[in-house]
Amino acid sequence: MKSPKPAFKQLFRALLDSAGDMIWIRELKSGKILDANQAALRTLGYPREKFIGRGIHEFYEGADKKLCGDFSARIKKSGSAFLSTVFRDSSGRRIQVEARGSLIGYAGKPAVLSISRDIGRALRDERLKTLFHAAFRGSNDVMFYCDRNGVIMDVNEAFTKNYGYSRAEVIGKTPGILRSRHSTDDLYQRMWASILDPERGYWRGEMINKTKDGREIPLILTITAVRDSRGDIIGYMSNAVNLSERVALQERVAQAEALAALGEMATVLAHEIRNPLGSIVMAAKQISSDGLDHNDRALALRVLREESRRLNETLTNFLSFARPRGVKLSRGNLNAIITETCGIIRSNPDLAKDIRVRVDCDPRLKSFLMDVDQIRQVVWNLVLNGVQAMDGRGQLTVTTGRRDSLAFFKVADTGPGIPKPALAEIFKPFHTTKKQGTGLGLPIADRIVKSHGGRIEVKSAVGQGSAFTILLPSAESRNEQD
Repeated sequence: MKSPKPAFKQLFRALLDSAGDMIWIRELKSGKILDANQAALRTLGYPREKFIGRGIHEFYEGADKKLCGDFSARIKKSGSAFLSTVFRDSSGRRIQVEARGSLIGYAGKPAVLSISRDIGRALRDERLKTLFHAAFRGSNDVMFYCDRNGVIMDVNEAFTKNYGYSRAEVIGKTPGILRSRHSTDDLYQRMWASILDPERGYWRGEMINKTKDGREIPLILTITAVRDSRGDIIGYMSNAVNLSERVALQERVAQAEALAALGEMATVLAHEIRNPLGSIVMAAKQISSDGLDHNDRALALRVLREESRRLNETLTNFLSFARPRGVKLSRGNLNAIITETCGIIRSNPDLAKDIRVRVDCDPRLKSFLMDVDQIRQVVWNLVLNGVQAMDGRGQLTVTTGRRDSLAFFKVADTGPGIPKPALAEIFKPFHTTKKQGTGLGLPIADRIVKSHGGRIEVKSAVGQGSAFTILLPSAESRNEQD
């Protein structure tokens, strides 16, 4: 056999080392290894200088060593042969292989070109594929897989249970069939920008999707780009957790807390109703009496108006606290709610008086899932408390922003502050430090915030004002900061 030309030899070497299977050339008679590719060195765990020149029989395990001679004899007789055996690598690890040997000439002598495959690795890979597919199909999370064009290739059982579609109904469709009225174009643009970003490769956030029968379900959704070894996107995996049960549990907890406090509130409520009701009765008697002068009549009418308003406020707040309605999630903009509420305060001279209202909203705070009406009530209660605490003079500052995975808004006043012993009582029904008020504004705000999975932080000192910070879970803000 003539020596190959240098260019051909380089090409042969490159092809040999790029192969995934183990390839070597050995002498037919002695079994001495003459050359080997990188896969053989890597799989058997030897550097080239310690591999070349070894006898092939050294790699066979125990009883399989005698197969080496039979293998060579069959190759010599038929020109090629097949063998299934077990090798040992440099550390003694067993490697199950399938080998095919072919008779060739090498440097003028008969030699064997052997191509061996680690079938143990193939079996392990196959088992892993089976395991992952079983995990996909049986997961409690709602999962589906799309190809690179966004066409659904497979869904799991949780998908069919949650959305009401059969596999046959969605295979070949796009996830657009799940889109609800809450999924804005802006959300989708930010989602895909995150998924297609090579440095990130996924999007995680809260979303409301639509089932086959039109129901809306809140989800925490993760969409991941699946890439091949070259980094090219070959598909997308969607994984979602249905939040419906969590939202329902939060509603039940909120209702249970309200009912537990009902007995304690009953006595206090009777007192709060009796006081304005007594004033109304007395004012009504005065108006009906003969000889009441103009000034006294005007005073009695004012008492009727003020005490009626106070009584109505007490009953309204009581019903709101005792019979909380469920949380109805939709996408809401906290900055817009803050701006609107503070604008109402500024435009009402009876409320604002000489108070300066300053608003500082973080423009990076995006819309997220909330009960917009209930969060608006929280904002109003806290802003109104701050205004009333300052008794017509001072500064109210309302700010918004993000803290870790939470969105927040902070209401700070320059009022008299809350005494330390009273801080532990401010969220109890009918407890108030104001001259007038039902004492239900903060308990209602606290209940609403907790039903959203959030919390209220309070900082206050006598003579230094008070600051209430409301923190609300926002997967959108978490997604942007990850």
